[in-house]
Amino acid sequence: MDDSDRASARASSSADFLEFNFSLKGDGSPWSVEQSMTQLLAHESAEGFALSLAVSVQEDARVIHELGRRRTPTALAALRGFQAMSTIDTQRELARMNADRIVQEGIPEPPWTSTIGRVRVDRCWWAHDQFDETAIVLFAFSYDGNDEHAILAMIDRTVGDGLFRELTLSMHLDSLLEVLQYAEKGDEGFVSEPLDPAFGRRLLEEAIATSDELTEDREYKPKPVPAAYRKMRALTLARARALSDVAAPPEPFPSSVEIELLKRTFLASGAAAGLPADDTTTQAVDLLVTQFTDEAGCHPVRIGPRLVLAVLGLPALAPEHIDDPEVARILPDVAEAWVSWTATERGLPDDAVERLEQATKEACAHLRAGEPEGHETT
Repeated sequence: MDDSDRASARASSSADFLEFNFSLKGDGSPWSVEQSMTQLLAHESAEGFALSLAVSVQEDARVIHELGRRRTPTALAALRGFQAMSTIDTQRELARMNADRIVQEGIPEPPWTSTIGRVRVDRCWWAHDQFDETAIVLFAFSYDGNDEHAILAMIDRTVGDGLFRELTLSMHLDSLLEVLQYAEKGDEGFVSEPLDPAFGRRLLEEAIATSDELTEDREYKPKPVPAAYRKMRALTLARARALSDVAAPPEPFPSSVEIELLKRTFLASGAAAGLPADDTTTQAVDLLVTQFTDEAGCHPVRIGPRLVLAVLGLPALAPEHIDDPEVARILPDVAEAWVSWTATERGLPDDAVERLEQATKEACAHLRAGEPEGHETT
């Protein structure tokens, strides 16, 4: 048996399993179908081992094709499940086309076809810190008051476009609301407020894209996503689509010209008044901003304590990796001045400024401690 035959056999076996699964559901609710499909689309074993996302997409495409060749109510139901829950746009469309052909041949639709995925958005809320480094988002849904459920996600926005740190599904909204209330009462400066659904969709989709990338990266050692991520991935994407027809556009990243203007504005500001007005300072600014924009992929002004600690800890900023020792010597002073300037530019409240400057001082102390011998520090 060659690879093609084995792939066909797997598709046929998977289609058999899906048909059996939907034969048990009978007249189940759309919510029960969604829960079942999101588990199936995870391609995850009971032990937590999962196929790679690339392989999963290929497997699902073959199964959709195989189901489309069958003319049974259970094959039609499975295709409608794919149409509602698949994470790939083209696969949802492929499932729809195959399902429509089966219906044209007289096979009756499952009773939930017209309602699956058409949930009511009951609540969009979030808590975020003053630097937008962490977002805790809460979305509540129902089928016109029935089958109420909510998704709570904690998103680390310092990694890529956002990385899931926690992802929870619950039928008890009040318990999840307590998480937001607890965050707001803490000492990290979180603010809790309603969330625009289009922005909520963007947060979820960007976090899924980043989490997928790190999940598939074999060189990424720390656990990048919650244990339940794969099992909730399809449902989370489906609910993101239900929040809004389109996601809010991403915030524009400054162009190279805009970045140069930011540097010039900084060098002419009071924050930079204590720095030497020479090429060494300019080179240090260039190096620092490059690490924010190119290595961390972030706006060089919209930065927070964790991002500052991460960037100032990058190897490229260590004294031994900087060719010019004078640039290495002045870099900590430039970093402290730059961060202080960004806080002023953003109009951050005093408590946020204090946390940001304390993180910067901590990181710069490490930079100064690592300077080569023979160079005085300031």
